[in-house]
Amino acid sequence: MLTSKQRQFLKAQAHALKPVMHVGKGGVTPAQAAELDVMLDSLELVKVKINPNSFEDEDTAAEALCRSVAGLEHVWTIGHTLLLFRPSRSRPTRYPLPS
Repeated sequence: MLTSKQRQFLKAQAHALKPVMHVGKGGVTPAQAAELDVMLDSLELVKVKINPNSFEDEDTAAEALCRSVAGLEHVWTIGHTLLLFRPSRSRPTRYPLPS
């Protein structure tokens, strides 16, 4: 679980990032969750865009992704964009969290 200080740090780091995944009309699929799991090993901090025509809202999509991807933390939601974080499993993290 992230503290408010850690969330604030991650939001500041993600300001310039572009969404790397889009959730469309079909909602969150197992293939999308698997692809996100692979991307998180290299990127660690990602934005996911929920398209307006999706049948899932942002909260439901965030819960589905957090259930499907081990260790994933939902940092923030603004509009239709989710900010998600998981430290890399294969190398040192690029985002050392403040305590």
